[in-house]
Amino acid sequence: MIDLSGLLSKASAEPIYLQIVSALRRQISSGSLAIGTRLPSSRALAQDLGVARSTVVTAYEQLVAEGFAEARRGAGIFVCDVAPIRPPEAPPRPQPAAVPPAPGMLQPGAPDPAVFPARSWARCVSRVARMDPLSLSHQEDSFGDPELRREIAAYAARWRGIDCSADQVLVTSGAREALELAMDFLVEGEDIALEAPGFTPTQRFAAARGWPVRWLRAGERGAEVPRQMAKVTLLTPSHQFPLGGTLPVPQRQAFLQAARERGGWIIEDDFDSEFRYAGQPVPAMAALDREGRCIYVGTFSKTFSHALRLGYAILPPALVPRFRARFFQPSAGAAITAQRPLAEFMASGQYDRHIRRARRLYAERYAAAADALAQWPEALGSFRRHNAGMQIAFHLAGGLADVRICRRAASAGYGVQPLSPHDPEGRSRGLLTGFCQSSAADLPGQIAGLRRIVEQGG
Repeated sequence: MIDLSGLLSKASAEPIYLQIVSALRRQISSGSLAIGTRLPSSRALAQDLGVARSTVVTAYEQLVAEGFAEARRGAGIFVCDVAPIRPPEAPPRPQPAAVPPAPGMLQPGAPDPAVFPARSWARCVSRVARMDPLSLSHQEDSFGDPELRREIAAYAARWRGIDCSADQVLVTSGAREALELAMDFLVEGEDIALEAPGFTPTQRFAAARGWPVRWLRAGERGAEVPRQMAKVTLLTPSHQFPLGGTLPVPQRQAFLQAARERGGWIIEDDFDSEFRYAGQPVPAMAALDREGRCIYVGTFSKTFSHALRLGYAILPPALVPRFRARFFQPSAGAAITAQRPLAEFMASGQYDRHIRRARRLYAERYAAAADALAQWPEALGSFRRHNAGMQIAFHLAGGLADVRICRRAASAGYGVQPLSPHDPEGRSRGLLTGFCQSSAADLPGQIAGLRRIVEQGG
């Protein structure tokens, strides 16, 4: 039996389940609990600690979500193969030495190519090439490879709580194509609601078609439910882009109820929901949808690789026949060659392990970037820690022009992006700062160099 009794304190302000998580996390990271060790059953550990079984269940769920353990159906909870976690670095000095920039440094939303599991992926491609070479070049189903669609449906249920079948999954060339297909199919000349600030490609797509747009002012907690819903509403509820907030569950339910009453539709862009670094993940909006009013859009570009050019949409059952009637040929941009190997990669469990590893690395880098930005004086601006996503929105103080600052930063090798182009109402100025492609050790110096550029003024 694992002994945690001496590490728990009911007098502590920290919840017991988090104390259990912290204690087990330390033992797993240090190697005290070997890879493959079966953890005690929730009932046995609860009895040993004198706590409610639900407390242990919650702790185990958090360890699984963080990638420190995995649940095997019918067998129990087992310790995962995790790289040792380095102890937290000492807080950076107010002005650490700047690190010479590499091209595109601190680019927001960009995954680290070094994290890509190249050898495992190559083995999957090789296996499919031997066993079913025709699947690499030929595709009959207009919705995409059947095996990949089955794996996506299972993944959506496992990670995002969405109850769907493979028949509801449409494979696309990425999230952007899925969003545009859904918008073009559903708006039908009526109005559409978009977040402000929001994703500029969807804003340009709506403008090019002359659709009436209702702007939903997005804050640190997502968009507010409007008094009158548009025919189609596009939201980023799990991690609002570009500000970073999470839409509370009551607001999600209110949006779904309003869409039902309007007879409208919600398109949920869940572009980087896998990267949440603290607390329990919030279920997808589509997981709360009981009326079939929500289209869920996901992508492999953030979690796996931009080069695969693969995304997907999960359609409400009532929309599947209508989409099939119009979408009678496979997406020209969705890479056929990658679809069956990706299905193989997901079925083997390697995709889940890859996400857990990437999330651990990005969590370290997020913390390092946030700590470095926290050293900036208030005169430059401020930001909020959302502990999620692949970029941080730093709001600049008045008088600082984000576009000009980003131009100067680009000439010095930085890839930070301005916030203002994402806001059609012109209320936002700031810097979208990435961190995924930098090491935690390098980020303080890189962000110190960016600070010097900002201090030169806009």
